[in-house]
Amino acid sequence: PSTRDLAEAVLDLAERAPIAVILTAELAPGSEGAALRLRALGSHGHRTTEIPLGPLLDEAAEEMLTVILGSEVDAVTRMGLVREAEGNPLYVEELARALLEGGLEPRGRTWTVTVRTDLLPPALENLLVARIDRLPAGARQLAPVAAAIGRTFPVAVLEEVSGTDVRDGLTALLRAEIVREVRRYPVFECSFTHGLLHDAALSTLTPTRKRELYARIAAAFESLYADSLDDHVERLAHYHAQAGNLPKAFSYAERARSGATSGPS
Repeated sequence: PSTRDLAEAVLDLAERAPIAVILTAELAPGSEGAALRLRALGSHGHRTTEIPLGPLLDEAAEEMLTVILGSEVDAVTRMGLVREAEGNPLYVEELARALLEGGLEPRGRTWTVTVRTDLLPPALENLLVARIDRLPAGARQLAPVAAAIGRTFPVAVLEEVSGTDVRDGLTALLRAEIVREVRRYPVFECSFTHGLLHDAALSTLTPTRKRELYARIAAAFESLYADSLDDHVERLAHYHAQAGNLPKAFSYAERARSGATSGPS
């Protein structure tokens, strides 16, 4: 029998014997954990207690890092890892272990990062990409497009760039907790629930596909926000630079610099 079959049998046994069953599970829609949760609440709700786990506090994440890396890692590195992990203990562990596997070197009495920290550790990237790969086809194709727009993205831009109705795919991303709604007014925006999920979705794009998407994203912003481009000049400079359109990137960067220098009138 599968692990789920065994767990369900033990749940039934709890009705007849004085035992406690403690389970931890991923609750993504369609997962074994989600199915087991429904079974527990539906058939044994009178005996079931749920304890949702929130993100780790920074202090707890630092304690994990001390266990894995020791206390000699410099403060800047430690704070950077805590910030990147955003309270997820698995991410804390994988990021720390990636540094242990060749990303640290001694600097006096401390250890300093010697590898690029903007690259996901392979084990963590594989884990996150696998989570995206389990999505329905529409959502799976939508995730990297949304990631190219940014961690937080206007849904209207996503729809314009995709050229299709994104409602079903976006709903699947929301249900799987890949993204969450940020606001509905004045602009409907969503955001990736974790920065590393955003990075993983972006990593699935080829360089050619990235350049193509960035060009389309820039065009979408210029079309949708033609009356308020000054509010988006920094993003437009980034998109055009990534698309290889350096003259336009420079033009928008100059507008951003001029606006920052002049300040409000």
